[in-house]
Formats: sequence, C-alpha cells, structure tokens
Amino acid sequence: MNYPVALVPCSSYNERTVMHAVQDALEYLGGLESFVQPGQRVLLKTNLLTKRPPEDAVTTHPAVVTAVVHEVLRVGGKPIIYDSPGGPFTKAALESIYEVCGLAQVARETGAELNWNTAEVTVSAPEEARVRNFILSQAVSSADVIINLPKLKSHGLTRYTGAVKNLFGCIPGLHKAQYHLQLPALDRFADFLLDLALTVKPALTIMDAVVGMEGEGPSAGTPRTLGYLLASPSVFALDVAAVTMIGLKADEVPTTHLAKKRGLMTHSADKIVVGANLRKAIVSDFEVPPPGGTSFRLLGYRLPPKLLKLAGGLLGARPVFDAEQCRRCGICVRSCPAKAITLAGKSPTVNLKKCIRCFCCQELCPVQSVTIYRPWLSRWLLRP
Repeated sequence: MNYPVALVPCSSYNERTVMHAVQDALEYLGGLESFVQPGQRVLLKTNLLTKRPPEDAVTTHPAVVTAVVHEVLRVGGKPIIYDSPGGPFTKAALESIYEVCGLAQVARETGAELNWNTAEVTVSAPEEARVRNFILSQAVSSADVIINLPKLKSHGLTRYTGAVKNLFGCIPGLHKAQYHLQLPALDRFADFLLDLALTVKPALTIMDAVVGMEGEGPSAGTPRTLGYLLASPSVFALDVAAVTMIGLKADEVPTTHLAKKRGLMTHSADKIVVGANLRKAIVSDFEVPPPGGTSFRLLGYRLPPKLLKLAGGLLGARPVFDAEQCRRCGICVRSCPAKAITLAGKSPTVNLKKCIRCFCCQELCPVQSVTIYRPWLSRWLLRP
C-alpha cells in the first residue's frame, strides 16, 4: 500500500518554528490523534548514533524531539525517548549520549521519559518478511506505538540513511555488529533492514531534514541545510521522497530499490508527496557517496559470486585511518564486527581480507579520524 508523505518547510531549529512545522505535517496525515490514543506508551525512536552535540547534524535535533513530545502529550500519550546507539547498550553509555545529544534536557523540560531498559527479546517477523525472527530491545517490543524520528544523512555503506535505516537502532547494542557480520553483502543487508521495518512497524515517521548531512555520513560528513520536515505512516514511502529530495533515484539506493522490487513501495515520489512542492525542494548537488559494502553491480549488473571477491579487492571501498587525528581510544577495534582492526602502532590498522566494509569504524569514531577510500574507477563502474 502507498501512503502520503507530508513535506513541510522548516527554516530553522527555533522551537516555535519546528513546533508549527510538526503540526502542519501532522495535519496532512489526519493529526496525531490518528496514530496515538490516550494512555498509550509511545516510543520515540530517535537517531542517537553516537555522542555528538546537535549542531554536528549527526543525531535527531532536540527541537524536533521536543515538538513531537508535546504533540504526544497533547493527545494523552506517554512519550518515551529511545535509541540503542552504536557500541554497548548500557545505562552508563545512555546517560552520556542523552546528555551530549541534548535529549536529557528535552526530558527535563517536557517530562518525557528517557528509556533505561537495556533488556532484549526475540520476536517473530511477519509472514511477508524473509527473516523469521529478530533480537529487539524490550523497550521496542513493549511499546504501544512507535514513532520513528530519523535524521536525513548520507551513508558510507547504504548511500543514504533515513526512515528504514534508523530502525536498525531497535536492535540492542552489539547485536547490530553481529547482524553486520552475518550479512556482509549489501543487498542482503538492505533486505534485512526492510524485514526489520516490517517487524517493528512504526505507526508514524517524522524525519529531521532541517539540517541534514552530506558527504562521508552518517557521522563524518558535512552539515547541509535542507529546510524541511517529512512525515508519513510509511517508512518506505518517506524514504522514496527523501532520496528524491537529495537528487537520487529510488533505484540508486539499496533499501528503496529493494522496497520497490518487493512491492513495498510502488508509486513515484511525485504521486505521494503532499504539502510543499517536491521539485522545488530537490537539492541536485547533495553529495552522496557511491555504494559501499561487498556486494556490487558492475554497470548495473549483479556480479556472480566468483567475481565478487576480485571486484571487492580491485574496486571496493575501504577504511583509512589518520594517525595524527587518532586518539587511540580503541572504539573502532571494539566495534568491528569482523575483528579486522588492531591497534598496535600509532593508529589502527585493518586486515582487508577480514574487513566486511560495514564502516562501523567510521560511523563511531569520535574524532572523525577514519575516512573511506574509494578507487576512482568504482565511482562510475559500480552501481547500487
């Protein structure tokens, strides 16, 4: 089924400006009353990838979370702010991240609950999913309603991260690294993300695209002002609209390409967007990296398995560590699903035979000392 996507201008993170934009977006979708009933526990799935302040454009901005909290309270819901960031899922880690990302202040000012439940459960996937079950945070499985609050960003592995990819944080702690290890091929990982979205099934997604991130996202890129919020009951529809807004076609991003192929999203962005003019919102020079990972299509054609390893060696992206910037904190070593990184010299080194190109090292580096090297030939030979 195809759902509408509300596209609403939002010129800044001024709280009043954001509040009005959220209200306008919800009006196009029938109001929050269409999604939340009085007394329901409403999990707000933010993007808290790592411990970074709001101005870095890595995480969902506190002003957006505040506006959604107020709307949930207005209709009688009980808002719970949640994410399972990269690394260990512990109370100590959450305390630091909530504070630095500005969401502890949101909770103090609004009365919203911060999630401290770090337990996990195994849940069955719906029939249409290709994965049979998932390990999820208990906080996710026990919520009455889930509202997904992603940040629009580029991504070194999946090119773009938004509504679908944000739900990866519903998997607790280091289990995310294990899923990366089990699914090193990019198309398989993207399919897995679609199944996760079908399982979590957020009632509503409101995307922070006021200031996004381009370039080496999702944490080492450059903030880019876009000036919009997007909202939809469908994560698949919203992502199609968002990738269109940053100058891509749905077939150029693994998750949207496969969502269309699986019939989860069939209409073009032009037919589903309501509110602002999508064509006027398009940023044609938004910098997006080529597809990463170990699954390639050469000039649009999927490589057979025997050529996959050769192509990965010749054309594949790989992490590069800056010895001068590196603080030797060891986060990249602990976060590497394949255990391919060691810290013996001045900076980490990576065993490329073991590396699965998930780029968790880049995502979680606190000082952006990891860049992704992409051979020039791959930029035009390789396709999603």
